[in-house]
Amino acid sequence: MTLSAATDSDLARALERFAGELGQDAVAGDPQVLQAFRDPFPLGDPDEFRAAGILSPSSVEEVRAIVRLANELGVALWPVSRGRNNAYGGPSPRRRGSFIVELSRMDRVLEVDEDSALAVVEPGVRFFDLYDHLRAHEHRLWVSVADLGWGSVLGNGLDRGMGYTAYGDHAAMQCGLEVVLPDGDLVRTGMGAMSHGAAWHLYAPGFGPAVDGLFRQSNLGIVTRGGVWLMPTPEVFTCVDVVVFGFDDLEPLVDALRPLKLDGTIEGSAAIREPMLATSKLDARSRFYDGAGPAPEEAVQEMMRAHGLGRWTLSFAVYGSEARVAADLQAIRRAFARVPGAEVLERTYAGDVGADDVALADRTRAGIPGMYSETLPDWRAASPGSGRHVCFSPVLPLRGRPAIELATRLREIVEGAGFDYIGTYHVGKRHLSHVVEIIWDGTEDAQTAAARGVFGELVATAAELGYGEYRTHIAFMDQVAAQFDFNDHALLRLQRKLKDAMDPNGILAPGKSGIWSGR
Repeated sequence: MTLSAATDSDLARALERFAGELGQDAVAGDPQVLQAFRDPFPLGDPDEFRAAGILSPSSVEEVRAIVRLANELGVALWPVSRGRNNAYGGPSPRRRGSFIVELSRMDRVLEVDEDSALAVVEPGVRFFDLYDHLRAHEHRLWVSVADLGWGSVLGNGLDRGMGYTAYGDHAAMQCGLEVVLPDGDLVRTGMGAMSHGAAWHLYAPGFGPAVDGLFRQSNLGIVTRGGVWLMPTPEVFTCVDVVVFGFDDLEPLVDALRPLKLDGTIEGSAAIREPMLATSKLDARSRFYDGAGPAPEEAVQEMMRAHGLGRWTLSFAVYGSEARVAADLQAIRRAFARVPGAEVLERTYAGDVGADDVALADRTRAGIPGMYSETLPDWRAASPGSGRHVCFSPVLPLRGRPAIELATRLREIVEGAGFDYIGTYHVGKRHLSHVVEIIWDGTEDAQTAAARGVFGELVATAAELGYGEYRTHIAFMDQVAAQFDFNDHALLRLQRKLKDAMDPNGILAPGKSGIWSGR
């Protein structure tokens, strides 16, 4: 049996073989179970990316057994940590008929080293789980969290997700991985390649070419454990919001921010948000606009007045001793005083503050997990639960002029297709990631088709300006990969060479990030 020739009977026999390896309770092919592993926000046919079955290993040896058997049977595997990568396809496989390998049963916090400020976790460990573990054992350490605490700590970093503390670059905070390769072999990266490596989770490169990056957004292995650097609890921290009131004020806001990022005054993550994103957590869209098409500017201004929001709000925090935070705040106030009309709002907390004493809007900046964006998909839903959303996420320079030009162009396209422009700029050290939320009612076929169509237009438009996505929905992985076209797509050709060498049978996550094997 080959990947292209599997029949229903082939897949049924494969499920039986997997059950023989894992036990019947770790294998599922029932349609009702498969339903729970579909993309929660499909861009068309919900079965477009349907899985053939669900495999739930509980150990690295079971993962190795799955991979070996998949090679023997010629079936495709699609690994997920928790399957919560919503707005990017959720747990659904890029190739229909793949077996989802979901790692939620591998959910142990294996180690916490308070002296070195790190944890070692399995892929099923959620942000909630690690936070609770740290609090239960009274560790003076913070975990950087994403907007939805039900996601995997490892999985989010492997997909280059972001948090909101000084350790918000989750990929950069991973150090030392254990990986099952497509042939079932087991490798530990960096200093973990030594049988008794004492610095595995302290120094990522190891000796020789570093390979950790091969396993991010990739189909070259299944990560079964990893080190995560944690943030020592600061003496104090101050959450800062810089508010501007005109759409074009984005340009001077970004230009004032850039020096503060480059010189380390603002160490970690920052975000610049439009008012509709905040309003979606606080209120119903219908209170401000209930008509067809995008909300007009008057409705957006009313949202700003109702909830005290800016047209753009820059949010970040500074951490450390009282003296250091005070000095950083002086520099921050001076910088944004040069932005006409900007207001700087500050809230200071002790580093060991309890979760209940932190304002809801500040909790991600305090490393406190929650379900902060859970209501976002229902912004335009006709009924509870019918909302859908997908994220478009290109990368551009940390400069004001490109930021306002891209926001203006994408806003025209999104609103022209009938959707609200809901944009967030996530701020790196030297770059911006412009996450645009396309939100629609999933019961309306015309809206679904329009969402899919406008996303493709956004990809092409951003590429014309020199901006590619850093992550994308499974439906667009091929199109996004095709935009990286230097020297006749030399990078993609290299990635496929690696795929063919490491996975000659093409069984692991076919099509992930646009990488397909020659087979």
